[in-house]
Amino acid sequence: MRYFTYIAEQAFKTSATGERLFYRGGPWSRPFIIPDADTEQRLYRKHVWMLRVFLGGLIIGQPFLFMLRPEVLQEPYWFLIYFVVVMAVFWIAGRILFARDLRGLQRASVRLRPRSFYGQMAQRHSRTGLFLGFMGSLLFVTCGVWMLSVGANIAVGILCVSFFGLCAIAWGYALYLKSQTGDLPKRVR
Repeated sequence: MRYFTYIAEQAFKTSATGERLFYRGGPWSRPFIIPDADTEQRLYRKHVWMLRVFLGGLIIGQPFLFMLRPEVLQEPYWFLIYFVVVMAVFWIAGRILFARDLRGLQRASVRLRPRSFYGQMAQRHSRTGLFLGFMGSLLFVTCGVWMLSVGANIAVGILCVSFFGLCAIAWGYALYLKSQTGDLPKRVR
């Protein structure tokens, strides 16, 4: 499934000096320096499988959970518990899965600047792909605003607006970089 490999690819970037970097916690985390291609392949495979298991499980399992336990969607308290549990399990599993590989790796002294981080995202994707990501994020923001306006679960509405709002900003910025520079060079500074 290309969806999971696409997400996993976003965790790997190239520094201005040519070092390969692994971002375990997104653009706001300090990346690990990948010493060789074998280590990168190992991290990539583990990352893809972790996403397949956890995100795939969420995509398939959530509808059944919401059918069997509707209070998760109806009560903000239960939704927040569900959300915290899912995030904690994902974080703990990632720590365990990557512990051996990351233990010996050095961390980069600084993170990539947003222009470089999202510029590399723009380089990998077409304008159409970036535009679809941006529009999809806006659609979820709109759904969250609608949920808040009709008095549906406030926790779900706020999460949709905030999370997908950040996604829309990231996609929009990558789209902006793509439109400003056309085809971006290998290393965007």
